[in-house]
Amino acid sequence: MVGIVINRLWALCCAAVALTIFVPIVRTQQPLAGGEAALNSTEINHRNADYEYEYDAEWPRLNRTLGSVSAVAFDPSGNVVIFHRGRHVWNLLSFDQQNRYLQEKDGPIGESTLLIFHNESGALVGEWGANLFFMPHGLTIDRNNSYWITDVALHQVFKFDLTVSSTNPVMTLGVRFEPGKDHEHFCKPTSVAVLENGDFFVADGYCNGRVNKYSADGRLILSWGKNSFVLTRTFMLPAGPIPVNFFAIPHALTYAADKNLICVADREQGRVQCFNANNGAFHSMYESPRIGSRLFSVKYIPRDGGLLYVVNGPQFTTAEPVNGLVMSMTSKEIVGRFFPEHAFSNPHELAVSDDGGQVYVAELNPHKVHKFKRKSGLPENPTPIILDPAESKVETFPPSDQPVLYTGALTTIPIVVSLVGIGCMVVCLFRTFCVKSRGGRRQRFSTPSENISLREMGEDREA
Repeated sequence: MVGIVINRLWALCCAAVALTIFVPIVRTQQPLAGGEAALNSTEINHRNADYEYEYDAEWPRLNRTLGSVSAVAFDPSGNVVIFHRGRHVWNLLSFDQQNRYLQEKDGPIGESTLLIFHNESGALVGEWGANLFFMPHGLTIDRNNSYWITDVALHQVFKFDLTVSSTNPVMTLGVRFEPGKDHEHFCKPTSVAVLENGDFFVADGYCNGRVNKYSADGRLILSWGKNSFVLTRTFMLPAGPIPVNFFAIPHALTYAADKNLICVADREQGRVQCFNANNGAFHSMYESPRIGSRLFSVKYIPRDGGLLYVVNGPQFTTAEPVNGLVMSMTSKEIVGRFFPEHAFSNPHELAVSDDGGQVYVAELNPHKVHKFKRKSGLPENPTPIILDPAESKVETFPPSDQPVLYTGALTTIPIVVSLVGIGCMVVCLFRTFCVKSRGGRRQRFSTPSENISLREMGEDREA
């Protein structure tokens, strides 16, 4: 009878210790979900009311399935255009080690890859781009309604004038299916930015790590940048911070006309680098711990001294959640944030209206485009997000669908070990006295063991 009582006391003791130690750790380390996330989101929006955006879950209205949405842009009429990949998927089998596309035999995407939506109603008002592209990436629409498109499988850049033709580009740069690094070739070009005079920039891209500037008729004017991406560079970098003018995938471009700057989303280095649009000279750099180690896209609007809208991506070396962020170029502080109800998973590109009233984000997976609308007017002096020490101990960002390695768990391990050790000592003393009181009979205590493992972070293989 005494043995049964002792067993039950031991089980209750174990349960109490487990609840006391492990439940707070789990609650602290796991991403928030459901109502708790909603409360957290409300607190965030209240603190950042200067740039408070609401999510439109009903936009767009579409009765078909999209492929991976690689880009989104405004046309001069204010319509929203998305660029998607249909059934084509970029994976480890898409390219060989020389960056040549391996699935040419499957043919181009058979469905319309460019869909035009009314920005308010979300109704589909036009579509084109069937049987033209193999792996869509970048989309820019200039003030003359010309579409500038990059295809990483074709290694080409196209300019389409829809008043002339929706099937034959008026300009093509690069050699079809041939990657290269000379002035006639690209290697997986990513993005285009167009100036008022018709000159344009091309980010080139996944392999070459450079930015090229061209005249309106397609003549190369200048080129700069060196590839610092660890998977594709052919040289060793010196120890220390990555120098300016080095790109680990120049993934998106935006033109700040009032500052005469071309700004580059330096994807795998988590920063925005801005350069003089006339000569390519380095001007300034923008980064933040809230962005983390990866930054997929950037857009500029000329408000309040200049604002950079960015989206980061799944993190490999930090625990920052996936968000849309607004950065002041004047203070270099994060002054706003936007995210869907259930958090981003893998955003790829964004478009922002000139006044910052609307933001659209293209996402690779899930295959979606998200709409955000600002709730109030922009302030004259945006307020930076400042976390006080009490707030900094609690994760107040929206949860990410991506698995994350939480470094906070590592700091709690010594505490857990100490507490468990103390508990074991108490139990040993308790059992010793119990054994003595029962004339030396030993009782075997059996308790279930717990296996606590960190979730392995999955790499994003789509780009």
